[in-house]
Amino acid sequence: MQISRAISVVQNCRSAIRRLSASRPVLSGAFACVLALVAFHLSLVTTSAPLLRDESIAVKRAIDLLDAKGFKTEVLVLRHTAIFRRTDHWLNVIAEKENAFAATNFPFQIITLYPDFHTRASDDTERAMILLHEARHLLAENEADAQRYVWRNRRQLGWTQLTHGTTQTYITVEQQTREHLPDLFTCPNRNWNDCTESLRARR
Repeated sequence: MQISRAISVVQNCRSAIRRLSASRPVLSGAFACVLALVAFHLSLVTTSAPLLRDESIAVKRAIDLLDAKGFKTEVLVLRHTAIFRRTDHWLNVIAEKENAFAATNFPFQIITLYPDFHTRASDDTERAMILLHEARHLLAENEADAQRYVWRNRRQLGWTQLTHGTTQTYITVEQQTREHLPDLFTCPNRNWNDCTESLRARR
């Protein structure tokens, strides 16, 4: 009975779509696009694994820290639009990854957090820094713009040379930023030639 009822529902939907296609081709095309996007999004979610409980708690702490530091826009998208996963979905498997901490799929708002997010990041501040970077991708920024934003705002976050300069994560991110955004390191009157540094270099 349930099978026949399901077949009947499908047939009725097909008939309705045909009628809609005949009378409203524009609406039909839009409807088909929406269905395709939904199906694509579901395929990304269902081919990846959700966070474990302790991983979700770590993410919540990092987002709460961003909130306390005043990153309201990024917190909004992380809390209300992002879907966090712990393993790659099929698209990430075939795509080149930008870093070892996380990957974001915009506009599907999926953030995949890799093991280094939990083990290599030294504390909640560094995990907040990573999420700040990914949140900029959720806001449609490219890699260079996301890197620039994080580096310029690291003092507000409390992630600086003085607090984290010896951690593996800080060293790696600084090297990547120097490589990708050399224009930020062209100020000889600032410490380490870093134009975002507030301390002036000693002569």
